Amino acid sequence: MSINFSTKNIKIPGALKAFIEKHLHDIEKIAGAIIDAEVIINEEKLSYKVEISLKTRLNSFYAEERNKILKQAVRNTLATLRSQAKKNKEKVKEEKKRTSHDGFFRRTLGFMAGEKRAAPEGDESTEAPRPGNILISENYSSKPITVEEAVFFLNESGENGYMFVNSETNRLAAVFFGKKGGISLIEPKL
Repeated sequence: MSINFSTKNIKIPGALKAFIEKHLHDIEKIAGAIIDAEVIINEEKLSYKVEISLKTRLNSFYAEERNKILKQAVRNTLATLRSQAKKNKEKVKEEKKRTSHDGFFRRTLGFMAGEKRAAPEGDESTEAPRPGNILISENYSSKPITVEEAVFFLNESGENGYMFVNSETNRLAAVFFGKKGGISLIEPKL
């Protein structure tokens, strides 16, 4: 992560820079890898203005705050960014839950392996789903991403597989949980 500090009418103390960097690393754990961060601090007449913008592979976040106390303005700005990152993460989780419909890979792999599914309440049938009952999953990325990001989305989705375009090879690929608990990658060379 590269962090660019800009100031106007003020010099940033080293301890404040370290404080900001530490909190940006904490936000990075929530939002995903931060590609670029820009911190702008201005001393105005009777207050300080702090602006922070973050760019990740999938999102951008921005927050600004004015306060008479510099450290409080920094804290409030970082708290706003953390809140934005958490909301975005929850939104992604909810979207995946809403569109997954119990997981395309889980149903398909279970069907192919001959496994039986637990019957929903009120349904006495315990047979595996028939081919006509397979639902299409939205558990894939429409934008090219890295294998590491695909593994992250796989873990977040709660499903058994995740399909994506590998940004390094520009090929269609899928990651999934193997039988022995590891994560496997399929990337055919077509």
